Amino acid sequence: MTKLLNSAAIATVLFFGAQGVALAQGVNPGQPGSAAGGMQAQSTQQGQSQGQQAGSQMQAMSEQQVRTALQARGYSEIEGLERNDDTFRVSEAKRYGETVEDLRVDARTGMVRDEKRLSTDQAEAMLKDRGYSDVSDVERDGDTITANAEQAGNKVKLRIDAKSGMVSRQQEG
Repeated sequence: MTKLLNSAAIATVLFFGAQGVALAQGVNPGQPGSAAGGMQAQSTQQGQSQGQQAGSQMQAMSEQQVRTALQARGYSEIEGLERNDDTFRVSEAKRYGETVEDLRVDARTGMVRDEKRLSTDQAEAMLKDRGYSDVSDVERDGDTITANAEQAGNKVKLRIDAKSGMVSRQQEG
């Protein structure tokens, strides 16, 4: 009886495992002619080729999606947004209060190409925008900006990556 149950469990795992592999390859296991349907298995080469095609056919973002991505990175007053192949161009915008011109944005990811690092003034404005108060002693050391601030009544020393805008607490005071 135990052997029969073990055999049934193994068969179930194999069946569902085959369906999972088929789904990962983009094959509908319930459809006739699919690998799991038993009529015809796709070759590994075909599966890889289809995966490469799907990656290269990744859809470009809409203008509104690009605006939203830029706003999430601190850009406002976005003017002259136009698409040109795989790039959106922005003639002018503000990033945390400072004017920036001629931005090039990847149409698939929404990331700004060759984005300049944050200035200390931009970092200060960004911290205030994110809810920090009493921001002081803002200083740059290469690609790192440090600052003192208050959040929820606690004094904190912060480190900001000037390239990404990522904020981390160095210590609480």
